Amino acid sequence: MSIPNMISIGRIFLVPVFALLYTQDKVMAAMGVLLLAAASDVLDGAIARRFHMETELGRALDPVADKLIQATMMLCALWRTPSVWLLLGLHVLRELSLGIMSLHVLRVTGHVYSAKWYGKLCTACVYVVMIAALAFPQVPGRVIDLGVILCGVLMALCLLGYMLNFQRILLQHGERRE
Repeated sequence: MSIPNMISIGRIFLVPVFALLYTQDKVMAAMGVLLLAAASDVLDGAIARRFHMETELGRALDPVADKLIQATMMLCALWRTPSVWLLLGLHVLRELSLGIMSLHVLRVTGHVYSAKWYGKLCTACVYVVMIAALAFPQVPGRVIDLGVILCGVLMALCLLGYMLNFQRILLQHGERRE
């Protein structure tokens, strides 16, 4: 197993550590785990690209780790910011839709495709807003609500972008087969 894949698996194991620390009111330690997770996300991709260690497994594991962390942050933030329910619902809907589409594209083309810049932007926005909601209770709820709205809009645009990208991939693959 490649080093980037091991890092992604390690990030998956950080999810329950974060949740446990946060629910035990060890907020700073939980934020440290989130920073470690974010750093490992950047690191595994950089290593994979730099040392030509990109794999189909890595392309699948990395977003799974990201989505688990995002969903867990949202679940923890629900207690402070009820509007996060809407974001969590959209997150689940988006991920189920993208998962089904990704599996279809994998079945048709035999490939797992890497994340796009707009997916990374959406992930970064979710991290910023959820960390603000989780680590800084003095931030007014309205500010967090605006961040939740921004994340929701980005999620919807991201879903549309991936749908169009998958459609393009399937059309190109169909053209090559004919």
